[in-house]
This record gives sequence, structure tokens and C-alpha cells, in this order.
Amino acid sequence: MRKGSVALRIMMGLVGLALVSSAIAGPQSRRTRVTFSGPVRVPGVSLAAGTYYFSAPHMQSRTIVRVEDENRRFVTQFMGLPDMTRTRNHDIILFGEQECGPTAIKSWFFPGSRTGVRFVYPQAEAELIASSCNEPVPETHEAKIEESQVESATVYLMTPQKQEEPYKADALAATDQRDGKGFDAAHEDAH
Repeated sequence: MRKGSVALRIMMGLVGLALVSSAIAGPQSRRTRVTFSGPVRVPGVSLAAGTYYFSAPHMQSRTIVRVEDENRRFVTQFMGLPDMTRTRNHDIILFGEQECGPTAIKSWFFPGSRTGVRFVYPQAEAELIASSCNEPVPETHEAKIEESQVESATVYLMTPQKQEEPYKADALAATDQRDGKGFDAAHEDAH
């Protein structure tokens, strides 16, 4: 066998291996286009009425949710936890009823998926939402979470009585049975 032929086969094998490993290791992002008719709150930011894109990589235990405006400019990012408590067919689940205070997003479900992303709010926001909507809210002491911090950040549960407890996903199930408002959103695959 000639040296050129062996080198070519090795190179082709490495390219094939790189393609296979990127297909396995590079989970597809989820992206949803959402249009709000009024302002809503996501962790750390109030979004004005308008169109936004929510995206997150395939989630294992935690993820970063990115929000971009309709021109695809970065607006914010925050931590999300797995949420499998979906009880209605809405892509976006809001806290409480309209009268409960700030219109804050509780969870985002990608259309066709049974697993969603539960938003984790900074402590002061979580306290406000929990007390005004009479629902527990996942919270963290970190004002901003970077992707490198998402797995190590401590998450708590803020109660409606403004008490901080250890986070347990099953503690949210009872309040989620009476989901607040929700609505459907357009979605697209992000390639």
C-alpha cells in the first residue's frame, strides 16, 4: 500500500469520526418564536410587547435559555431546569391568573415535547412572583448565570410566604395542576 493512500484513508476516517461525534455530542437547539401582545417578565428582564425567539440546547439536568429580539439580537439569558409538569397544551405557561401581579413566564415547552424548561428567577424577582401569585418559584442568588455556572449554581424554592426552601421539582407539581394562563407560539427548528 502506498503512503499517500494510507494517509488519505486515515484522513477520511478522521473526518468521518468527527462528523459522527458532532452528530452525537452536538444536540440540536430548540427555538420558538413568540409574539407577546403586552409586557412579560423572564428572569432578570421585562420584555416589551413584540416578537422574540427563545432557544436552548437539548437539556440534560439544566440549561441556559437565550432570548433574542425579532432581529435576532441577544436580549438576555438565564438558567432553566427540566419541567415535566405540563398539564395543558400551551407552549408558554405563565404564573397564576391575570390578577396575580407581574405577568411572568413559568415554563416554556417546545411544541411536540413533553419536557419543558422551568425558568429560574433571581431571588428578589422570585419573592415578588411567589407572593403575588401564591405559587412557589425556583430561584437562585445569582443575578446573572453564565453557561459555565449553570451546573454548579444552587437553586432554591421561594414560597408564597417569602421563605426559601431547598429546591425539589415535585414540590411544584401541586401548584402546576392549576396552571395559570398559557398560550401557543410559533416554533422553528434551529439548524
